[in-house]
Amino acid sequence: MKAILHFAICIFTMCILCGCSQAYRWSQSHPSYNKAPTDSIAVTGLDEAFVVTRSSWFAKKLEISKDSIQTFTSNYCSKAFLDELKKSYKSVTVLPDAVFSHFPEESQKLDTRIFMKGHLPEQGIVVKDSSGNAPPYILIIHEFILGTDLQRENFYDYALIHNEAPEKKTSQNLSAIVSYTLWDNEKQRPLYSAVNQVDQPNVKLTLADISRIVASSVQQLKQNLTAGVK
Repeated sequence: MKAILHFAICIFTMCILCGCSQAYRWSQSHPSYNKAPTDSIAVTGLDEAFVVTRSSWFAKKLEISKDSIQTFTSNYCSKAFLDELKKSYKSVTVLPDAVFSHFPEESQKLDTRIFMKGHLPEQGIVVKDSSGNAPPYILIIHEFILGTDLQRENFYDYALIHNEAPEKKTSQNLSAIVSYTLWDNEKQRPLYSAVNQVDQPNVKLTLADISRIVASSVQQLKQNLTAGVK
């Protein structure tokens, strides 16, 4: 009896120390996902996926007008993302967002309370590039959120997404959250879907800091594509 009581006390103490935090599964692999792309890949979502939070803070730090900060950071992150992707693959084909925007928006379940949304092709439709070629793999970037001290569960846990974030004047980390799907274009199915988060200490925000966190996001994304193979 004493042993059981001691065990219960230990568990209770661990819960308090750890905050009884929710453990999430942030990725989902298809049972037939047996090989990750290594040489070539197509990508879409680079036109509209990039969003910056705390836009006034970013505008002040980067000395850019509030009216143009969203457009500027979106274009900057898109280019940085593509440049890093080209370092990881010998061939990268960019598909405009318009190719996917007319497809239905579907919700993919990653965990009990974790869902991500994105436009996916309909069954039986093979997506082709401007030259009429059908890439075997398409990396679909659903959303890329850039901000400070972000937590991905506040965006993708359906029990938390309606919570209001407190106003902040300072920040400790620059954060990037990206949701994406590796699409099998030949068999029209999602091979791997995930939501990644990258944080880096933020002392003084510069464009170089943004370039680094975007590059880290791409590197983590590729590592996860490989690790997600069944």
